[in-house]
Amino acid sequence: MGNDYRPLNPRLGAAVVNNPRRRGGATGVVGRFHQFRTTALALLLLAMFSLLVLSCGGSPNVNDPLGQPAGGPPVSLVVANSDLAVGENRVSFGLVDRDYMPVRPQSVDVRAVYYEPGAPTGQVRHQSSAEFIEWSPSGQRGTFVSQMEFDQAGTATGTTPGIWEVHATFEHPPGETLTVGAAVSVASEHSVPFSGDPAPLSETPTSATVSDLRTISSSAEPDPALYQLSVAEAVQSGKPTVVSFATPAFCVSATCGPQVADLSQLAREYSAGANFVHVEVYRDPHLIDPQSPVRELVPAVEEWGLVSEPWTFVVGNDGTISARFEQYVPRHILESALLSAIQP
Repeated sequence: MGNDYRPLNPRLGAAVVNNPRRRGGATGVVGRFHQFRTTALALLLLAMFSLLVLSCGGSPNVNDPLGQPAGGPPVSLVVANSDLAVGENRVSFGLVDRDYMPVRPQSVDVRAVYYEPGAPTGQVRHQSSAEFIEWSPSGQRGTFVSQMEFDQAGTATGTTPGIWEVHATFEHPPGETLTVGAAVSVASEHSVPFSGDPAPLSETPTSATVSDLRTISSSAEPDPALYQLSVAEAVQSGKPTVVSFATPAFCVSATCGPQVADLSQLAREYSAGANFVHVEVYRDPHLIDPQSPVRELVPAVEEWGLVSEPWTFVVGNDGTISARFEQYVPRHILESALLSAIQP
């Protein structure tokens, strides 16, 4: 590795999205909802306002890293992760043009670039490729996903003042090479349960504790199979469990509904060998005014450290996390992770 890269923009450090739980953050019902909603929106919109192109045409130009065509960058990179930490991470990102329309090149090469505090250049610490993951049901939308390794923390704050950037290189327009990037925050440890961590034993509502499933789910037609057990009951049952935190009616990315539908389909196929639980992220979804900014998160959201949605976890029969996915995960990928937990 060892290539020198200048930062996309020296001011990008101020725009890094962090999980508020790492710094204490706001408190109270309104404060927690504000953190959750603000982070979810920021994950989709950050790069649209703060990113600059590294180079346009040919290979990345380290002598003129801020060079770009008149009118600004033709494409921006939007990282959709709220919980990155030292080690291997599943990084999701989108590419959008100036009209905020998705850009989908045939191949994308990615790099993790680290900048020491005050350093004018950074070091490429990891290189990989990205795969486009289609979202259900149409397959016309989706995100790029890459397994990326970060070898040290960098949050642009406190004891970890360095900063990381994710760079992506691809053809745009055809025949021309474009490199874009975004600053990301990488913590020393994950704030959301990671592989090998014990799953929090959240006491979530079930069909046995309510008279109408619409009081604990914003799905248009809640599937009773997803509310038979609480998270605590499912995790302690001795069977693998899939837990999805999603809000179908109020999802920022509009992928929560498809995610819960995939969960229902897997439940129909694998209910004999595993548990399936949907956790609505908002309390009393049937009473929520879609136009009102006031919404209360359920306790399980905070217990699991979540500041975005959807999140889906596969828990092994020993009660520890075996796989986790931020944002939408296609059914075939989730099924593969589930089968690994059923037949370790």
